[in-house]
Amino acid sequence: MLQDLYMALRLCQRELRTGLHGFGVFLGCLFLGVLAISAVGSLAQALEQGLNQDAKAILGGDISVAVTSRDLSTEEHAFLTSLGTVSRTLSTRTMARTAKTHEENPQAILIELKGVDQHYPLYGHVQTDSGKNLQQLLFTEHSLPGALADAEFFHRLNCEIGDTIVIGNQSFRLQGVLTKEPDKSMEFFTLGPKVMVTTDAFQQTGLDQTGSLFRTNYLLQLTHEDAQDIAQNIRDQFPESGWRIRDYHHAAPGIRTMLERMNIDLTLVSLGALLVGGLGIAGGVRGYLGGRLKHMATMKCLGASIRVLFASYLLQILILGLVGTGAGMLCGAAVPVITSRFFVQTLSIELQAGLYAKPLMQAFLFGVLTTLAFALPPLFRAISTPPSGIFRGYIDQSMDRLPKAAIFPTTLIFILLLVMVFWFSGHALLSLWFFCGIIGAWLVFTAMTRGIRWLAGHAPRLPLPSLRIGMANIRRPASPGVSLVFALGFGLTALVAIIMVNANLSQTLRTELAQEAPALFLMDIRPDIVENFQTMVTATPGVSRLDLRPMVRGRIVHIKDTPVEKVVVAEDVEWAVRGDRGFSYAKDFPPGSTLVRGTWWDETYAGAPLISITSDLARGFGVDIGDTLTLNILGRNLTATIASIREVNWQTLAMQFAIILSPGVLDNAPQTWLGSVYGQNLDQTLFATINTHFPDIAIITVRDVLENAALIMGRAALTFQITAAMALIVGLLVLAGAFAADQRRRIYDSVIYKVCGATRGDIMVTLIAEFSLAGLATSLGSLVLGTIAAWGVVTRLLKMQFNPDFKIAILTVVSGIILALIVGLLGTWRTLGQKTAPFLRNE
Repeated sequence: MLQDLYMALRLCQRELRTGLHGFGVFLGCLFLGVLAISAVGSLAQALEQGLNQDAKAILGGDISVAVTSRDLSTEEHAFLTSLGTVSRTLSTRTMARTAKTHEENPQAILIELKGVDQHYPLYGHVQTDSGKNLQQLLFTEHSLPGALADAEFFHRLNCEIGDTIVIGNQSFRLQGVLTKEPDKSMEFFTLGPKVMVTTDAFQQTGLDQTGSLFRTNYLLQLTHEDAQDIAQNIRDQFPESGWRIRDYHHAAPGIRTMLERMNIDLTLVSLGALLVGGLGIAGGVRGYLGGRLKHMATMKCLGASIRVLFASYLLQILILGLVGTGAGMLCGAAVPVITSRFFVQTLSIELQAGLYAKPLMQAFLFGVLTTLAFALPPLFRAISTPPSGIFRGYIDQSMDRLPKAAIFPTTLIFILLLVMVFWFSGHALLSLWFFCGIIGAWLVFTAMTRGIRWLAGHAPRLPLPSLRIGMANIRRPASPGVSLVFALGFGLTALVAIIMVNANLSQTLRTELAQEAPALFLMDIRPDIVENFQTMVTATPGVSRLDLRPMVRGRIVHIKDTPVEKVVVAEDVEWAVRGDRGFSYAKDFPPGSTLVRGTWWDETYAGAPLISITSDLARGFGVDIGDTLTLNILGRNLTATIASIREVNWQTLAMQFAIILSPGVLDNAPQTWLGSVYGQNLDQTLFATINTHFPDIAIITVRDVLENAALIMGRAALTFQITAAMALIVGLLVLAGAFAADQRRRIYDSVIYKVCGATRGDIMVTLIAEFSLAGLATSLGSLVLGTIAAWGVVTRLLKMQFNPDFKIAILTVVSGIILALIVGLLGTWRTLGQKTAPFLRNE
């Protein structure tokens, strides 16, 4: 055994001395696939470490205690202050307008207003353009309270430092530009620029009145106690307070969930690219071993055992695999450093660059197992080939058939790859979909290759001999034209699916939703002004409909008498129990909804509290008619029985509530009203009128909402498109390897054509016919598969109407044909210049 191993090592060393000729595509495919996996994993780890390291600054303290539309009681406040240093912040969405005397109609925009006290921030630092600290800018006595604002605020209102703005009932002097806010990354989705003032000045605006929509956040800085234990102690001391308590270990849960899902999705796409690269690995090994068949036959005749030869070439493949895998891992580890600036600007998170063992080990295992899975079949085929067949020229060097000896180890390795997918992803359903997608794509592309060959064999007789020969070339085994189907299919399919999903979302956001949605959303309408407001709005030219609904903020604290923290809630409705929600009450059944189960209460109902919820909440909570939900509203618990379940079409952006209570339950609770206005060209006329007569009402334009949503989705789509493009590049490398491995056969064909009288132009037409048909079939197949995948995502996952983009369809088909022609002609261009005489003499 040791002697065989020694001989294998000696042979491996001698073989490697000859160079890496023929392994360029092998290394390229492996490098790109491992690079994608390690880059995605390292980036996710760097973001997670950045979140963990800055968790206290992101949360604002060791513990955050938040309540909505109220302040804490004296007892609650005293208990929190006994635990450590407390910083109190207030936040809301409202309007800010200019106060220049020469303007008859001052401009106004929606802002995110934040009030801070002298202890803020407990962790991290607030940075401004002037370099002055928060104490100098906001807490120093001036004729007017000071305010800091984002650069966007100055740009949109055309303001300068020193100008006066009006927020609610209070005027402010702009003191500087807010460039960094430590807890900004908690606000993943915003509708306006940030304006920061003191808590005292916030209260002077009148926006914290009872019933107004604002949030009070108490941030605690502890001394030595464990934050998680203290957070649980706060919950136990005041179980009915209805506040939202979070320690720094759970800072920014929305961002963490989004990053975790993107990590899983991108890793699966990258693994798909690596598996496509496996075709290049197999082609590289097949081409290299095909050129070493006579050498192997000679070694066998001299007494070398199959075991020694197998170990020798397996060692070569593993060494080269380690080189490609290692290079991909190192480059992938460097991606967080390169992309750190992008994530700081997007999420305000400092990436912690470094070497992270888990993603690198994951990429290493995927790289090595993929190398073995695709290299073993041609290696077994080459080793088991009898020397007599090689020397007599009976053995075809293509080695396409899977030898029986390779079936078990290859199957075992693919099973290990599948187990690793489920293990590393941590999401069984997505992994199952990925596995089914890979198998389905393989079956479809296999059927396409057979279909192409069948069509080529049954096509009508073409007029030109060159076209007939090109069609006949597609039928023969190991045709490089047919290899286009597998090489480009996956990359084109992934790219088509991602682009189509993004195009559908963009179209839905910018056209369909904009047409069906209201022109303006209105918030913080006080009950005492509802009638006057309704009269003014309905009398405005261009307004077709005004929808007004009362709203009370609260939290779901129990589901069927079980604390919500102990209930397993479906992932798609976790948002409903993650924080405060808006509840409403109504006598009439809300328009735009469909009753699924149960009955709606009568208009005169005055009994025990009843509740109506949407069907997605019913499924996610595991509740049905007759079950109960307990809501905490302004510190008081309210238990209601589920009387009906509704289906709601959220795509219309109409004002709908997931939870509606029966009349008489919340009528006298502190509340505000929400409104939605339908009509044409209201962005300027009605916007200015409302801002002038009712300056406290927050106005949200549909354009602002859709632009924010489109921006976020565009950035996410770009990341997926880059990963899919990498898969396409891997496919091109696979093609290059296929043409390189087939070079000798192409030269032989070219010589035969020339001997028979064909010119270079005739040969060129033959190649164009072959690659055009294969490229067309690949493009059409990828278009169908990508469209089906996009349809599934849009209709099943996003619950939206799917509208295929025919421009993308045409562009995909044209691009596939062009890529096939370019790569095919470049790969065979060398054969056109071969002289016939030297080749025939050598033969």
